[in-house]
Amino acid sequence: MGFRLQDNALPRILVVDDDQKNVELMEAYLSPDYEMIPAYRGKEALEILEKEEIDLVLLDVMMPDMKGYEVCVKLKENENTQFIPIIIVSALSRRKDRIQGLEAGADEFLTKPIDQIELKTRVKSLLRLKELYDKNIAEKDLAKKYLETADVMLTVIDPDHKLKLINKKGCKIIGCEEVDFIGTDFFKTLIPERFREKEISDFDTFISGKVDGLDNFESPLLRPDGEERIINWHNTLLKDKDGKITGMLSSGEDITEKKRAEEALAKAEETHEKEIHHRIKNNLQIIASLLDLEASNFTDPRVIDAFEESRNRVHSISIAHEELYRSRDMTNVAFRDYVNDVTNYLYQMNDLQGKDIELSMDVEDILLNVDKAIHLGLILNELIVNSFKYAFPEGKGNISIAFHKKEEQFTFIVADDGIGIPKGIEIGKTNTLGMQLVNELVDQIGGNVHLNRSNGTEITITFKDR
Repeated sequence: MGFRLQDNALPRILVVDDDQKNVELMEAYLSPDYEMIPAYRGKEALEILEKEEIDLVLLDVMMPDMKGYEVCVKLKENENTQFIPIIIVSALSRRKDRIQGLEAGADEFLTKPIDQIELKTRVKSLLRLKELYDKNIAEKDLAKKYLETADVMLTVIDPDHKLKLINKKGCKIIGCEEVDFIGTDFFKTLIPERFREKEISDFDTFISGKVDGLDNFESPLLRPDGEERIINWHNTLLKDKDGKITGMLSSGEDITEKKRAEEALAKAEETHEKEIHHRIKNNLQIIASLLDLEASNFTDPRVIDAFEESRNRVHSISIAHEELYRSRDMTNVAFRDYVNDVTNYLYQMNDLQGKDIELSMDVEDILLNVDKAIHLGLILNELIVNSFKYAFPEGKGNISIAFHKKEEQFTFIVADDGIGIPKGIEIGKTNTLGMQLVNELVDQIGGNVHLNRSNGTEITITFKDR
């Protein structure tokens, strides 16, 4: 029955007695504070209670068609009337009669003749309890309405991992009825096995009161049909009046379609970026080929060398874009692979100079920003070609490449055991295009270059990770 004592209507009392005088007496005692509704038979009372909102029943025991005890039992068995207060009013005064009345579900047992003050007091007291009950029911109904109309999934999980509440939106996301899951272990039932151990650990941490970082996160939910849905959860601790944690209230938004759309968009963008790098690489290779063709039109060795050096530089850049095309990361290059590809190319293109020259590499496997990688690739190109051309007059020797990172500093070393750069020539002051290019590239990455002539030529470049 709905709560109706706050709408300025008088509380409605049903008086059930086969004696009209007794009914009139009750009306005289309780009017005008209450609206009195008479019934002279037990069945008549039940019919009224099915149709009308009644706040309290005054019930006689001895009636011709049905005893008051039986009426009382029927009212308490009906979920629509079970919380209506019932006062049995009877001439029966033996102890066993009172016990029988209370066992039938009556809230009070008054003996005729009725004391007016006692009657009013009992009625007022029971109606106050009924009012509190109706308020509680109204608040629960309102809360349930909010739960059921909420556009997010709502769940309550107790400290033993049992699901205590789930709303209609949650049932819709899961794809089943509420009764299928209430009381089940939430994690064993609804979390995919590969995530279950971590989810349980996070929940136990949260329920202990350590909520930092666990009040909002994304996790998959497993439906009975095997489909997984991605849920964005917002979690709140539930506590009783003494502050004891009693569970976790979670609101969840199904973001599966959003995540799929984001992944599809990211994949499309990645494919587009890969295609761009692939086209750049192809265009650079075409330029390198054109430089080769153009070189064949000249006989002057210096001109031919200039074309070949330009071709090598263009090709080292194209290799960087090829590395990006092969990589999942569109902004960084796997530098060890890049160095390996650049040196292999230079060996192939300088076969006569390089056939008896050994190369060793100690390059740390680091992802390097593409701009820095291209700068270092061009520097490497200049230094390796320079060693091929000038370090080994007899065509034999060793070249080493090292690249490491310590804390925030990178160190790049290219060394050979050849005849070395003549004394008096400094890298920063040489007028050759290749070494001028090295200096310019080192400046652009904010680095420093150092030359060591103690055993051939060793060039060390250092720069910060910024």
